[in-house]
Amino acid sequence: MKNIVLILALALVSCNNSNSQDTEKDDDGLTTFYFIRHAEKQQGADPDLTVYGEQRATEWVNYFFLKDVDHVISSDTKRTRATAAPLAKAKKLDVETYDVSTVTGKSLLEQYRGKTVVLYGHSNTINKYANDLQKDTNYPELDDADFDHFFIVKIDENGNTNAVKESMDFDID
Repeated sequence: MKNIVLILALALVSCNNSNSQDTEKDDDGLTTFYFIRHAEKQQGADPDLTVYGEQRATEWVNYFFLKDVDHVISSDTKRTRATAAPLAKAKKLDVETYDVSTVTGKSLLEQYRGKTVVLYGHSNTINKYANDLQKDTNYPELDDADFDHFFIVKIDENGNTNAVKESMDFDID
């Protein structure tokens, strides 16, 4: 009986090791972007987050808990920086800022090829980055009240893209 348990344990370890090696090979050269809108904001020209927005920003940490993240980037507004800050802190990364008026999907890919990047932006910009990377216009701007949807775009080393619009329903009190 002990021999059977030992053989099963060795087989399990062997399978587990071969799967992890295959996963590493699959990730070589893969670039992944998460395009996320800032959380709920107060009113004004460059507003802070609401209490709900602060809770949502913290919830993103849970979403990315088991995901590798190489860069956290944000447009240069209070609401996007505040949404990005908890994840950057949890991953021990700086929040890098980008210029909304000049960045494109192509420029993001050139700068972050082979990395996993979480970009915090706006309802009228994150869809453009996803569309630009896919070279199409599948995704319209998010509704101004939509804080749940975000985009994930993966680009392999050959430039093939896979983009999806996801929804995250956070439990915000």
